[in-house]
Amino acid sequence: MGAQRRVYYAAYSALILLLLTVLSFNITGNLWGSKGKLAPMRISKGVVDSLYDDIRILCMIPYNYNHPSTAKYAKRTWGRHCNVLLFVSGDIDDELEPYVPGINETDNWTLVHRGLLHAFEAYKDEADWFLKVEDSSFVVLENLRYMIHSKKFVPTTPIYFGHELENVYAHKPFVFSRSGYVISHEALRRYVDLGRDPKDDHCQHLEGFTEELELSRCLSHVGVTVVDSRDEDGNETFMPVPMSHHFLEGYDNISWLKNLTYHKVDKATVPLSKRAITFRVGYPPEMYDYYYFVYRLQLFGLPMQSSPESSNQ
Repeated sequence: MGAQRRVYYAAYSALILLLLTVLSFNITGNLWGSKGKLAPMRISKGVVDSLYDDIRILCMIPYNYNHPSTAKYAKRTWGRHCNVLLFVSGDIDDELEPYVPGINETDNWTLVHRGLLHAFEAYKDEADWFLKVEDSSFVVLENLRYMIHSKKFVPTTPIYFGHELENVYAHKPFVFSRSGYVISHEALRRYVDLGRDPKDDHCQHLEGFTEELELSRCLSHVGVTVVDSRDEDGNETFMPVPMSHHFLEGYDNISWLKNLTYHKVDKATVPLSKRAITFRVGYPPEMYDYYYFVYRLQLFGLPMQSSPESSNQ
């Protein structure tokens, strides 16, 4: 059994390395021209990204205050690529400096709902898009900005997007919360306005309810629509399951996903985009590995891409 586990781990590690190498290549390709010349870009807060100032993203990460270490991995790695990084929790923390909507609060939907209200009211002039992810997620912000740019999404339209599941009763899509989702400035404004109305029962917070269903119910009521976040080949950019399930198990052991995914495909597993945006990390310290492979690994024959560390040196 020990030998089998070693083979299993080696195969899984090789697949992760291959995927992240492809991601690294695509990020580099977005920044460099087709002839190897550096494309025009701005350098903001140490992050080399041609769209950093044009597509401003607030990243909101709710977390359980009893387990803050996972969120700290996000802050130390990919979180530095957000225009605004906001943590939401039930207690203070010196490193994360979270917004605390209620002392000792652990209900996820409460943290998300109140966090969204605070995010808009405090940062509406500093962000165009509002990304909510779990503390165990790894996000490639450059690919998110590129997708928004390439699909010509604008923050003044009432839209939101992520990995789409199907409401089996209404046969309409809603966004799976665990893979992360993005809300436009206008969509969140409508959510906040109605959420503050005590006479409206569509956007009232109910503790203990399911995040994606409550969010979908409210956003639909205020005219916010789900838009397609897949790439030009129809592949998913928001990963709904951890990478180990994706590569080694596929749909065989996650039948609920195959049955509920809105965009049905005749494939063994979720079709993953080469410009993927969010990943669910099973072991949070692996965020350091992800960060190295995406931002630091140099591919032979290609120019070395910049990183927050190198641009500050």
